[in-house]
Amino acid sequence: MKKTGKWAFSVFTKAIVIILVIILLPYAKDLYRLIIPNVTGEILTQSKIIEQKLESSQRLEVTTVKEEGVIESKTNVIIFGTVGTTTIKYRYTASIGIDLKNVIMTPEADRIVFILPEADVLNDGIEAIEINRHNLFSKAIEKSIETLLSEQREKCREEFISDKEHSAKIRDDAILAFNETVCKWLDSYGERHYEIEILYSGQITAD
Repeated sequence: MKKTGKWAFSVFTKAIVIILVIILLPYAKDLYRLIIPNVTGEILTQSKIIEQKLESSQRLEVTTVKEEGVIESKTNVIIFGTVGTTTIKYRYTASIGIDLKNVIMTPEADRIVFILPEADVLNDGIEAIEINRHNLFSKAIEKSIETLLSEQREKCREEFISDKEHSAKIRDDAILAFNETVCKWLDSYGERHYEIEILYSGQITAD
């Protein structure tokens, strides 16, 4: 009987522990912050302030891109060959930045660590600077100016995203811009007795 009682008590205890773990799991992060003794009150207080700022903020522009180029489109007809050409000098501009709501923040004993999300093309556009059209027949040109510009806009985005040199520069610009933003948020709270470490998680992606 004693063995049976001990076994039942053991099973009951384990069940209680499992239930408590399941119930408290969603609050593990907050409990960790409250229980761990080496995270100072200053870091906890100011990390809460930053957390609220991040949640209420929109995207942070890191840099802008401007480039010019030329689009050339030809229309070919069987027997006649090329019967029409369109040449467009264009200007492409893009705003690059990060979504502040996706920043991961972790307060530690002597610092607050931030992991920045991948940079996005927040918005971009393309405009025609000069257009030249030559065709042998009045309806020879197959694609409209709008279509050609739209296709080139997508190409510019893809080329910029895949350019490793741009990616490395954006990473440095994102860290610098975010650090300046956080410092502005905390300027009114006086001198900070901890470090801010900013890491970057990925490459550039377009929406």
